[in-house]
Amino acid sequence: MTKNNYQIEKIIESLFNKGHTNFIIEEDLIKIKGKLSKNSYQIYKPYEDASKVILFKKTNPKLVLFKIICKVPIRHQDVLGTIFSLGLKEDTFGDIINYENSFYFYTLPNLEEYFKSNMLRIKDNPIILENIPLSFSTNFKQNYLIQEYIVTSCRIDNIISTIIGDSRKNILTLFKDKAILLNYEEVQKPTKILKENDIFSIRRYGKYQYNGIKRITKKGSYVIEIKKYI
Repeated sequence: MTKNNYQIEKIIESLFNKGHTNFIIEEDLIKIKGKLSKNSYQIYKPYEDASKVILFKKTNPKLVLFKIICKVPIRHQDVLGTIFSLGLKEDTFGDIINYENSFYFYTLPNLEEYFKSNMLRIKDNPIILENIPLSFSTNFKQNYLIQEYIVTSCRIDNIISTIIGDSRKNILTLFKDKAILLNYEEVQKPTKILKENDIFSIRRYGKYQYNGIKRITKKGSYVIEIKKYI
C-alpha cells in the first residue's frame, strides 16, 4: 500500500539520519524521487529484478538472505501471509523470490534472530530458515505465471474479481481499503478499463500485468491474458 505524505517524509528522514532507508516498494519510490534531488541518494537493488529497493547515502546497508527449507510445496502468498502474521511491516523484508522450487527472502540484520525464533511454520508445515550468502542473489530472475481468464468486461474490478474468485461486491471493499494499485497509483474508480501492459497489484494476492484480449468467445466474452509476478 502506498504511504501518505507524512510517512514518505519519515522515510526521507530515515535516509538522512541513518544513512539508508528500510525496503521501499516501487510506488513509494516514485513519490520519494519527486521530493529528492538525484544526487542526494543512491538506490540499492538486492538483485537485478528486485521490486523492493533501499535508498542509501554512502554505503550499501547489509542485508540477510534466507532460504526457506520446507518438506512440502508452499506458495508465495503463504510465505507473505506468514511474515505479516508475525506483526512485521512490509518495509522490514524485501522481495520473496521463487528460485528452483525454493523460496528466498531478504530482511534487515536486526530482524535476523527474530525471524529465526518466530518464523517456524508456514501454515501447518515446519520450516527452517537457512542463511544464504548475498552473492547467491546474482542467480535470481523474476519469474512469471501466464494465465488466461474469461471475463465479461475489461473493467479492473471485474478482472480482479475473476482472478481471486470473489464477488465484485466484496472486491469493492479492497478498493475502499486502498488495497488495489494500478501502475503504482491508488485506483480512483473500480470501473477503470485496463489497457494492455497495465500493471496492477492486489494487497496480499500479488502483482500482475494485463496483457490484453486474446480472443472473443462465441457468447461475446473476452479471453484475456494475465501475467502474474511470482
